[in-house]
Amino acid sequence: MTESERINVAIVDDNKEYLESLIEHLSFYPEIDICGSATQYKQARELLLNEDLDLVFLDVEMPCKNGFELLNEVRKKGSTFSVIFYTAYDKYMIQALRESAFDYILKPVDPKELENAITRFKEQLASQTHSTVVPLFLGSAGSPEIIALPTSLGLRFIDKNRILLFRSISESSSWEALLTDLTTIKLGATTKAEKIMKLLTKERFVQISQSCIINLIYLNLVEFKTRDCLLIPPFDNIRLTVSRSHLSKLKEMYEVF
Repeated sequence: MTESERINVAIVDDNKEYLESLIEHLSFYPEIDICGSATQYKQARELLLNEDLDLVFLDVEMPCKNGFELLNEVRKKGSTFSVIFYTAYDKYMIQALRESAFDYILKPVDPKELENAITRFKEQLASQTHSTVVPLFLGSAGSPEIIALPTSLGLRFIDKNRILLFRSISESSSWEALLTDLTTIKLGATTKAEKIMKLLTKERFVQISQSCIINLIYLNLVEFKTRDCLLIPPFDNIRLTVSRSHLSKLKEMYEVF
């Protein structure tokens, strides 16, 4: 395993029992280096500011200041690590999304849920090694734009900026959202393209065919002759084609004659 494949992790939790349990679970992942843990605010602040971290497991309810306050404070100092909020309460899920958390895990830890989160994080790191491009809208967006996607289990709240595209699943005639970390969210069976477009900002998303809706901030080029749609790196290996009818609509929308 190369040095670049290792993941530097810290854990912040005022409950020592849960902290030790999470450390034990993480010990099964050889790619993870636990750089430190903290149970108190001051100790946690020093840990997060002084270590070169990739990922932090952060409790929400702690003495003195909560996890959100701690995160905001260290981010103001320039910390850029990803965060998985790790808490016994699901009432903080919406705020976690607003803080652009990578994931949200409930205590006590479910090993399968933890495995899924770590797998997705490794996939994100791998995609970032190819090329890192910050689209214009993302660079100036400020706070996330949260929308509710209808799924078979309920509503999934997510930042629009994390949605790369929507696409239909041919075998089931349903739709899914493909996120920038290349994970998917399967939408409810009754969700169709028209309903998806009503959820979205039309200036931000555009439908290129009966089976695909793209987030414009990730769209690089539409070729008139081949009708190929090229996305910005690191998503430029995803092959998409605009239909003839939707190409005509695009030309009309952007006044191309």
